Amino acid sequence: MYATGQTRAQERGYRTVFTEGDRIGLYVVKDGTLEVENLCLTLQGGKWTLPAGTSQLLYSPDRSYHAYYPYRDDRDLIGGVSPGDKDFFKTVVNYWLVETDQSTYAQYTASDLMTARGVYSNHTLSFAMEHRMSLFILQVPATKYNYTEKIDGQEISKSYYRYTAVISENSYWQENPCTARLLVNTKNPTILRPGPYKYYYKGNRETFDFDYSQLNLQPGKYTVHKVDGNEAGKEEFRPLAAGDYYMQDGSILPGNEDGSLSRDEQESCLGVVFWVGEKPNRLHYSYHWTHTANKRGDHLLMHDHPGCVHGIVVALTNAGKTEWSSTSTGNTYTWLVSYAATGQEAEKKLMLESTHTFGYNTSRCIQWYRDYGGQRTEAYDAIEVFARTNPTPAGCSGWYFPSDYEMFIMTRGTLNLDEDYHMDTLLDAQFEKAGGSKFNTDDFYWSGTDYEHESRCIMFSYHSSPLADKRNKYYVRAVLAF
Repeated sequence: MYATGQTRAQERGYRTVFTEGDRIGLYVVKDGTLEVENLCLTLQGGKWTLPAGTSQLLYSPDRSYHAYYPYRDDRDLIGGVSPGDKDFFKTVVNYWLVETDQSTYAQYTASDLMTARGVYSNHTLSFAMEHRMSLFILQVPATKYNYTEKIDGQEISKSYYRYTAVISENSYWQENPCTARLLVNTKNPTILRPGPYKYYYKGNRETFDFDYSQLNLQPGKYTVHKVDGNEAGKEEFRPLAAGDYYMQDGSILPGNEDGSLSRDEQESCLGVVFWVGEKPNRLHYSYHWTHTANKRGDHLLMHDHPGCVHGIVVALTNAGKTEWSSTSTGNTYTWLVSYAATGQEAEKKLMLESTHTFGYNTSRCIQWYRDYGGQRTEAYDAIEVFARTNPTPAGCSGWYFPSDYEMFIMTRGTLNLDEDYHMDTLLDAQFEKAGGSKFNTDDFYWSGTDYEHESRCIMFSYHSSPLADKRNKYYVRAVLAF
């Protein structure tokens, strides 16, 4: 059985794409009687697979097959199914409980009921899922900032959105800085009474109140509501800058505005931008993670996340204090060169062609060193734990372990170690305004760059970057690119 996703509105591009690990519920009916009830199928390798130990289901033309998504246990599937009804899931739809809080993508998709009747063709039973809830799309006024940046000798146009939504107080899923989504069960709208949607516009805090009676919501369809004509097209010129705040929806709150962040701004802030544009070393060669020449740039990052061309962000708080590795006595890069990487040759090639002192490809190398080289990597593990509890928006790289280049810029603001722009002083001030924690100046921070028994570390108080025994316990701070 193969997974097929239909669109709520195909001509507008609202397409459902199932991912590895998604689960659906399956029913099989013969002569009006349920033979299989709410069997959980999991998407694995592009196919819906049966639970372990379950006998293989064989297609029979005298049976009908019905599926729904997302899977729920029997006790949570209110109303039951209707084997004799044309709409097999009619009662399920009527009583389907959407999440009161849909602010995360997981909570949003948990509400997105879809159903299908199986169609058999060419020895494959397929389910073309149809959305049963109504999708309300709210578009609020927002400011888009445009700027240009010279990278590798070329002027490149870039843009980003200013922080708009009060993410910490809204029950909608924030698709992007000016667009929010909410799923509603039109069969029983009284079940959901979403609170007001709050956002900022022209420095003022505004509120949109959801009024079901004034909205023409239809099951399986989407409705777009534009507040004040949705001035999402309003554009201004403002280059991205170190010290700007990176928010949970991928938007930017300018860091050069007076005062500390408000409570909801603090709760919506993930980190502070510290690297924008090319950075020169003492030989006046410039470096940027988007450079494409061999041994220039982070090719793995650009392959995995080609849209991450704007800046690099450091987290508001430390990820922990731990050893770099309690077992490693070898260099991870040397290990990578000799590692066969069977089935992962293309990924390895990108890593070897990257500048190894950029953190994204270094983080993957360390991960492989742990998973396939059998070594402990406690510092990298701390970043992984931090990432699980501090989710990031679509469109960024996700948190990774900074290597030498990120750490040097975080400290000095330059790769020229004969100069010092005291980037850490700016970052500490921004951390404080955002409710984060300053760098610990009385101890070291690990870099992802390692040698044999030692790894690079940074002390912010002296801006020094010595090597230290991997078994020492130092701080770790995560970064991301966007």
